[in-house]
Amino acid sequence: MVSLDEDLIRNLIVKTCTPIVFRKFVNDWPMCGWRQEKWVSIFGNKEIPFRCLRKNVISDEPCWERCCKIRNMTFKNFVENSITSNEWMYFDYKHLHQWFSGESELCKEISWKQFGYPDKGASETTLWVGSKGAHTPAHQDTYGYNIVAQVHGKKRWILFPPETGGLKPTRVPYEESSVYSELNFYCPSNLDVFNGLTGGRMVELSAGDALFVPRGWWHYVQNIDPLNITFNIWLPHEKDSSTHVSEALIKIFVAQICKDLPQDTAKLLVNPNEDDISDTPLAVLFLQLESVVNTYLDKKRKARRVKRQRTRDEPQSSDVEEADLKLLLENHTNNIQIVPTITNSDIIEIIKGNLKEYIAEDKAHDEDEVEGATSNLCLTKAVIDAFSQSNVIDLVKQNLFVKLG
Repeated sequence: MVSLDEDLIRNLIVKTCTPIVFRKFVNDWPMCGWRQEKWVSIFGNKEIPFRCLRKNVISDEPCWERCCKIRNMTFKNFVENSITSNEWMYFDYKHLHQWFSGESELCKEISWKQFGYPDKGASETTLWVGSKGAHTPAHQDTYGYNIVAQVHGKKRWILFPPETGGLKPTRVPYEESSVYSELNFYCPSNLDVFNGLTGGRMVELSAGDALFVPRGWWHYVQNIDPLNITFNIWLPHEKDSSTHVSEALIKIFVAQICKDLPQDTAKLLVNPNEDDISDTPLAVLFLQLESVVNTYLDKKRKARRVKRQRTRDEPQSSDVEEADLKLLLENHTNNIQIVPTITNSDIIEIIKGNLKEYIAEDKAHDEDEVEGATSNLCLTKAVIDAFSQSNVIDLVKQNLFVKLG
């Protein structure tokens, strides 16, 4: 039997194109055993921004970040309010080093060494703290791959392969590196749009569990418990240099559209973290494009040289054979498994569970009017999505590289 070690785990992550769950893999992280009171002391009296939205919002659209209100509160206040509040609250996608010093107890305890990345720690780690019902809309990350460590509470992940049809990809609201789905997996007003979705996988993470999300996999993530704390790290992928060029081209296009629109309309086209896009000079955007194009072309030339050299040398054996990876998964003492598949009807039942829990029985299943909806941006949104299609951007890139020699 093949047992786990850091090199094997790293090879498994690099080579596998299917989500993997590592049960109790980070149980030895001290924070997995921290009680609520300990977390209160770790955060102290600093006020942190939570994005909040009513739990009973039902809509065709996902709960975009623009729809949420920002409320500043201490962690203690958040915990006290999380059970009784009629809102879900999320302090999400926060770089740990921006909120805690490197000398803090929390930062000192975080290391991704057991995943094969001994040089990665708190400075590369992102923090997610939320209440029950808090979630991120279904999306795929265009860069890298993702390792997630659950340290408090339960969190549900629903995942789909990159090529899955029916998810209605959109770049509105625009955010570099994120492609969103137009489907609302939280509390939709129409369940028919979920019929026919295939390839889904689902896993619930508890404290001590870890999850590997391969490049490009769609994921919808929702907190199940009243207090939920998660850490994650994004790691680079060999195809990122090409994707950086795609994203730079899309950014130029979206920025130019936003420049000539009323501010209120332009804001609906982007996520809040991209609010400055219309103020970015075109010259700066082209400098960014030039930088990533040069990086891509340099990498491609280097890859050609390496390939020519390999044809003259003996082929190198892999550190881990594919059979070894299979044995790693089959050895149940390792507590790792491919994330289980889920049927279309099971996904719909999960969504119905949300509707039953969060939506009052006497509330009509009509779309709620919430500030920040993108439904009134039909033509502008359609133009952005049409130009951002991968086949369009790939053609633009191909022509660009030819012109640049």
